[in-house]
Amino acid sequence: MFLGAIPRRPDKATAYRELKKHLTILGVAVAVIRATPYVLHYLSDSKEELKLEF
Repeated sequence: MFLGAIPRRPDKATAYRELKKHLTILGVAVAVIRATPYVLHYLSDSKEELKLEF
């Protein structure tokens, strides 16, 4: 193996900063995915309920 290709471990402050940034991005993505159906329902013009008839 080429040992020069292994990155060095960052210090704790840098690691916590990156973790916080990544968790924030994940939280925003989850919030957008969860809120999208409600927003689309609010913006849609049809006020009818979906009825399935067989």
